[in-house]
Amino acid sequence: MQTGSAQVSSGAAQLSSAAPALTNGIARAASGSSTLASKTAEAATGASSLSSGIGKLDSGAASLVSGSTKLTSGLNDGVKQIPATTAQTRDKQATAISDPVSITDSSIASAGNYGAGLAPFFISLAAWIGMYALFLIIKPISKRALTAIKAPGRITLGGWLAPAVLGVVQMLALFAIVKFALGFEVHNWPGMIGLMILASVTFAAIIGLLNVILGSVGQFLGLVLMLIQLVTAGGTFPWQTLPAPLAALHFALPMSYAVDGIRQLMYGGNMAAAGQDAGVLALWLLGALLLTFLAASRMTRHRTMRDLRPSLIG
Repeated sequence: MQTGSAQVSSGAAQLSSAAPALTNGIARAASGSSTLASKTAEAATGASSLSSGIGKLDSGAASLVSGSTKLTSGLNDGVKQIPATTAQTRDKQATAISDPVSITDSSIASAGNYGAGLAPFFISLAAWIGMYALFLIIKPISKRALTAIKAPGRITLGGWLAPAVLGVVQMLALFAIVKFALGFEVHNWPGMIGLMILASVTFAAIIGLLNVILGSVGQFLGLVLMLIQLVTAGGTFPWQTLPAPLAALHFALPMSYAVDGIRQLMYGGNMAAAGQDAGVLALWLLGALLLTFLAASRMTRHRTMRDLRPSLIG
């Protein structure tokens, strides 16, 4: 009995020492059961998502099969629509591929030869040089007449008419040389003579204005303008190739319109364009005469030391 009691006591001690481990094991089993329950729910959700994805994949695969079938059918139909080619059609196709753009040139008017092509420019240049040289000899207005009669309008017209008449004679002689001596063809000779005369009298008014306002400086400025217009008038090469500042001067200066107008009338070009050129020259003429009149009117009311003792050079 004593031996049995000792064994019972020893077993109780072992049980007591093993109780904490048993308790810990039970707690771990409870925690594992909870985790297992949670993961089981997640696995169920994943399985549901997988099932939905498989359904979408199956639908996409069906669409892919349908699209592939349509593509195959379309390619087969396209092959049937390709026309049968021959050696001739293949040559035409090769020509179109190698030279896809065709250029057609059309001439509005023709000068006939190189000399006739440059004639409008040199006619306009001669009109400007003639007036420039003339004003080296004569004065545009008479200051003595302004002092005596004080009629700036009459004096302005008188100062312009004399070189204008000489300019008319110059242009008639020049036309005779161009038409008869050189033998250039002129399609509209009355219009060309009229535009040549208009250009000459316009240049006379412009150079006269520069001389009235600026004196010898204005005379020099007339030479500068002539040099600028040699480049901008478009007589020897297309003005479209000029830099932007010079291209703007092409539209601003009068010789450009004289060259273009004479060219249109001489070659049988656009008569409407020639009329516009003549209109621009007429505006230059009226503007120059008006400014000369205003300058002459001012001189009838004011005198400067330059007027009383003029410079030896102008």
